Amino acid sequence: MIKKVARAYSNIATEGSVGSYNSGQLIVLVYERILDHLRVGKAALEKGDYAIESFTKANDLIQQGLLACLDERSGGEIALNLGAIYEWCLREIIRGRIDRSPQVINDVIDVLTPLYEAWIALIPEELKQQNSSFEALVD
Repeated sequence: MIKKVARAYSNIATEGSVGSYNSGQLIVLVYERILDHLRVGKAALEKGDYAIESFTKANDLIQQGLLACLDERSGGEIALNLGAIYEWCLREIIRGRIDRSPQVINDVIDVLTPLYEAWIALIPEELKQQNSSFEALVD
């Protein structure tokens, strides 16, 4: 799983080395980037822009960094539920772009944020202190 997430994350034009992170840290980084792209896209929609690049990157990260890494056999119902949430997010991002609705994008952010916060809570404290990117990034 670590290699899958690292490969997906590194394929989406990221900066820094992800090779030294564990799977939990990588998932947190993927969530951070998704939320960043959604916030940028939402702000662009509010200005009347399309924000195609931001939403495309968010979609790619959800598909390649979250959905592709789910293991339904090991994860069971949790993996199935996460998959349904991620699929919903993908559909809503498309709908938000088509409708040019910042509110729809905000709804996706509101759904993903508690999942992001849960992953942060799962990372051992010493790992959080090793990397400054694990400081409170939640709005």
